[in-house]
Amino acid sequence: MDRIELGGSGVSITRVVFGAMATRDNSRERQRENLHAALEAGVTAIDTAPLYDFGVSERLVGEETAGRRDAVQILTKVGLRWDGNHGRVLFRGPGTDGVMRTVRCDSRPLAVRRDVEESLARLGTDVLDLVQVHRPDEDTPIADTMGELLRLRQEGKLRAIGVSNYSAEQVRLAQHALGEVRLASHQLHYSLLERSAERELGALAAQLGHRILAYSPLERGLLGGREPERAPRDLRDALATLRATAARCDISPAQAALAWLLAQPRVGGVIVGAGTPEQARDAAGAGAIALEPADLAALDRAFAGVRAPHRSRPGLARRALRKLRRVGTRARGLLR
Repeated sequence: MDRIELGGSGVSITRVVFGAMATRDNSRERQRENLHAALEAGVTAIDTAPLYDFGVSERLVGEETAGRRDAVQILTKVGLRWDGNHGRVLFRGPGTDGVMRTVRCDSRPLAVRRDVEESLARLGTDVLDLVQVHRPDEDTPIADTMGELLRLRQEGKLRAIGVSNYSAEQVRLAQHALGEVRLASHQLHYSLLERSAERELGALAAQLGHRILAYSPLERGLLGGREPERAPRDLRDALATLRATAARCDISPAQAALAWLLAQPRVGGVIVGAGTPEQARDAAGAGAIALEPADLAALDRAFAGVRAPHRSRPGLARRALRKLRRVGTRARGLLR
């Protein structure tokens, strides 16, 4: 599988990244099976975060990568905490343990340092390959957050610094605060169906030199073959083009959607979760697929201006999120 360096950080990752955020139907054992399947298929980069099941994801990743730490790249995050009163509330909800928690954006230096130290302990490692600020904290100057991450980097506790869900102006401020250290990555929602950040943030990545890491690239399975309910005509037509392209190339629809995304300028990797080991292996295969220019153009035209149902129908995402919280999970696209 192809690899790519994140900015000028020296951290090189596989272009398909295993998303370790648990899905609703996955037991811990199934999560382990999915991770093993991805690793065996050649995926070495793993995306996790303290938020994912409130530390459980990081502990599971640490257990499953013990003994092969030098062969994997661990990508985690800071900036969301549930043990204080600082910052805006992102959401309230239970973990799999049933405990209700209030999650707030907290990127103060003391919180960032605590996040890193706790992640190191949960993951059972002495260095994190990439640390990204999970969401902006409007109550803390970006320079303060980046300054603490720089100190942690100098102490050898992390190798590269990135951001997630930042605006273009916030990305510029982060890079300015880092000085000569280049921002390694910007993790954001990006797919055939979600391209709102394509122009501005893509051009900014080209200017500053960091890489985009795309999350929710399959739109919760919609681009992987799942049939949408009451889909508008333009979406049905776009999905038909995706399936036809995949059939012509003898690949799965998910692989075609991921390969399109990996061909976009400045995209360094796609973060893909898996409900089964088969899905993990299928996603891994996308890292070796290069679509022909005509196929890339056809998909681009088919999906231009098309919106996913959960984006176009007001209130649906909010209702789905409430339902998921009741069973102790988080909706990937809404909480990342």
